[in-house]
Amino acid sequence: MVREIVFHLGDCKTGTTAIQSVLASGMVESSHSICYPARFNHIPLAKTLSVDSERPFQKKRFSALRKAFDQSSADVGIVSAEHFEFVDPEEIRRAIDLYLPAYADRVRLLAYVRPHAERLVSTFAERSKKGQFHKPIEAMHARLIEEKRLFYTPRFTRLRELFGDQFTLRPFIRDHLRDGDVVQDFLHTALSQTPYTLVGQRQPNESLSVQDIAMMRHMHRQIAQLTQNHMKNRKAQRALGWYLSDLLTTLPQHDAQKPRLHQELADEVVRVYRDDAAALDAAFFEGTPMSDALANAPSKATATPQSFRAQDHLSADELRLVEAWATLTARMIEADPLHFAWAVRPQSQRDPKPPCTL
Repeated sequence: MVREIVFHLGDCKTGTTAIQSVLASGMVESSHSICYPARFNHIPLAKTLSVDSERPFQKKRFSALRKAFDQSSADVGIVSAEHFEFVDPEEIRRAIDLYLPAYADRVRLLAYVRPHAERLVSTFAERSKKGQFHKPIEAMHARLIEEKRLFYTPRFTRLRELFGDQFTLRPFIRDHLRDGDVVQDFLHTALSQTPYTLVGQRQPNESLSVQDIAMMRHMHRQIAQLTQNHMKNRKAQRALGWYLSDLLTTLPQHDAQKPRLHQELADEVVRVYRDDAAALDAAFFEGTPMSDALANAPSKATATPQSFRAQDHLSADELRLVEAWATLTARMIEADPLHFAWAVRPQSQRDPKPPCTL
């Protein structure tokens, strides 16, 4: 039986992929041993608490998790899924009490929160790369207000009410992270400050450029026009966006522009989220890191909106190549979307066998 369990709750766009890559590949060497029972992450587990189609698998997945922890003698068992951001805190509490009762008083929960303006930009890029969003960034701002996604304080306050000192919130701000690195910060916290070393090569985790986002939005439009609007096809298209973007961020690019807010939108973001940033600082942090980051957003903004039209970044010949590859990719998705979504993953993140589509 593991001595304690750490639930890494995300949020999205706070270095979760980098943390999960290190855990899944066994790169951590420490006297404080780790049990990480996942091929890459625990998103399927987390989805059983919030996605109706996944709820029937809740007992099976949590039972498998409990069995892995019960059979391990590790110092710490780790569960990591950014999808916990979308789970009602009460559901997290209920699941731990129901499926992991022997560990209820030996659970720690750790989350990272990204400053509001940066999160708006990263969410725009994330949904664009997966083919889920084709409108301007101002429309993403409006959608996130409607979703209340970046009004952070109520959700994190509720987690603290339910878990007390077992819950820790960290600002995803370089100057506030251990060694300026979220992986180092997470491991230092999860391993209770026990010394550790990382072995092997970590992949760089750069953000997509404006040019990359524009190209991928164009590609996704082409594919969507050539495939049926079936859920399996959309899942395959999202997988394509996810793993293609991973490849793009590892390749050098000349004259790359990073996506940014423009001045008018940055000022609006400050107005909308000022109170939430102040409340989060007062409740969880020493100083005012979230308020300071928000106040600095206009100074990082461009004077005018950036263009995410592929025609403004690619030549006619480059667009021709993108459209040809999009057409070929659409054929493969239409032929076998489940196998396609499996095949575009790195081998280390695939299930051992491809899905049966017969």
